[in-house]
Amino acid sequence: MSVAFDAPLFDTMFRRRTKRFPLGGELPARRAGLAYKSSEPPVPLNETETALLCFAGVGVTGVTTEEIRHLLGHLTVTGRTSATPCASLTLHLFLTNDDGVFYYKPERPSEIIPKEKVRIASKDDRDKIIQDYRRNLVKLRDGRLPVPREAIGSAFVDMVNRPGTTVFMPVADTTREYINMLLTGIAQFRWRMWDEVTNKPAGVSRWIRQGLLNGEKMTISSYDNMLPWLCNLEAGIASQNMMLAAQAMGLGGFMMHTINFQTLMKLMNFRLERVKGKGFPQATPNPVGIDGILEGFCPPYKDIDQAVDEIVEMKWGPGGIYGPEGYNLPVPKEYAELVKAVKAFLRYVHEKYGRLPKYSNAMYFPALLQAHHIDLGYYTKYFPEYLTEADKRHMETWHQ
Repeated sequence: MSVAFDAPLFDTMFRRRTKRFPLGGELPARRAGLAYKSSEPPVPLNETETALLCFAGVGVTGVTTEEIRHLLGHLTVTGRTSATPCASLTLHLFLTNDDGVFYYKPERPSEIIPKEKVRIASKDDRDKIIQDYRRNLVKLRDGRLPVPREAIGSAFVDMVNRPGTTVFMPVADTTREYINMLLTGIAQFRWRMWDEVTNKPAGVSRWIRQGLLNGEKMTISSYDNMLPWLCNLEAGIASQNMMLAAQAMGLGGFMMHTINFQTLMKLMNFRLERVKGKGFPQATPNPVGIDGILEGFCPPYKDIDQAVDEIVEMKWGPGGIYGPEGYNLPVPKEYAELVKAVKAFLRYVHEKYGRLPKYSNAMYFPALLQAHHIDLGYYTKYFPEYLTEADKRHMETWHQ
């Protein structure tokens, strides 16, 4: 089967079900009378199946719809299969299977605003899905990620990360949007950034006195709390896309949240940045990225000035989307001063509390998703009403 296959969206949603039992799996007798041992060997996802799932999650579809440009909040114009706040592309997709650990790293377009507004306009365009996969998949290491059984929630321990399965690990990087949304919010709403602990301005007294920041108080805590749900929501949307794609193809799949994320971060070689200085009582090490692979817009990878300047450059620089070679829009009045205020706030938080963001993490594993071939014998025995024609015919359709 090729990328040219089709499945009606509503039929797929009506039949969408979590199917956890993989080909080659085994459930012990204690599992509520559902003991079963597969009589078939595990079969890994093939290239086309994996490519389609990656594309369903974070595939590049073209250019974002452009009526939003007047708000000046975007960081890119890259359209994806899943929504991303301000097109800041906060979501990164990692995966592990029998062959190794991989990073699906969509490349940035060579044009600031690509002329090809819709990349997949016909079936002839679908070859780009395979091309993207081959071009953008980066192998990080050999062998399946060795997640210890004790780090997997008891509900999933017999089914997760088994031979033949593919575990997708979306990582939400909040740091780009942390700066971008701050720039946008201060420019539009003139937030008075506030330290709720000291009940004083958070490094921005000068701009409050000048009257430049004259809007509502925005506390460090309130601002920090925006980012996790906003960026983690993107992982949920991408995971739902991937679940629908798996359903349409006749693959099993399920999302999970009970894996020990600290263990997973260490296995993935995340840098856990220790809190600098006195910190604060609730402070924990901050997962800021993976050296050379995914590095956050925060210390130690970038100092405050560098991080903010790079975000501003993406928006208003010569190669920025609002700059002279992009939409060529006028720079908002007093923008330079607003940028200084953003830097002052970020510097205040990092220097006073030793962590950026202060309360939330720079990066998250919001949820994981496993895709695999289901064992037809198991579902025929216990849950035949959930089997679809796509399930029953999957092997002859996709693996002949």
